[in-house]
Amino acid sequence: MKQTSYLLAGMLAACLTFSGLHAETTVLIKSGSWEAFGGTSDSGTSVCGISSSPEKKYFGLKQFGNRDTFTIQISDKSWSITDKSKYSVTMRLDRNRLWTATASGMHFKDGDPGLEYEIRRAELRKFNKEFGSSDKLKIMFANGMPTWNLDLAIARKVSSEFAACNEKIK
Repeated sequence: MKQTSYLLAGMLAACLTFSGLHAETTVLIKSGSWEAFGGTSDSGTSVCGISSSPEKKYFGLKQFGNRDTFTIQISDKSWSITDKSKYSVTMRLDRNRLWTATASGMHFKDGDPGLEYEIRRAELRKFNKEFGSSDKLKIMFANGMPTWNLDLAIARKVSSEFAACNEKIK
């Protein structure tokens, strides 16, 4: 009887622990293929983000409450990506300066291939201002993958909700 009680108590503790590691985000606003979201990550950290999923592709920008960087994740179902390999990525918002990064190859939980890179949090305000005032985001890859062009004109409301969410998690 005592062993059963310990076993049940251990199972309850494990369930409570693992339930706290479940991501919970809510869509704050949607505009065309763009959405802003906020909530908690798999690790329980506060997160705000914006994303778009046009034509079997994905672009996501996430700000975690406890980091000095923000994370950009991109995916194209047609890619053949090697996990942890390095890929040079350049972004341009309209005619603003180039944003450059070295992305790491990865796969999302659903198996889709992706690239992930970070930009310093100190630059988030500048990035968000450019994002919110630009009509086009161009993403270029040094390894020959096709250039992406994302329409930002419909994403204005998403950008402002993302900025408001970020102000709350600083």
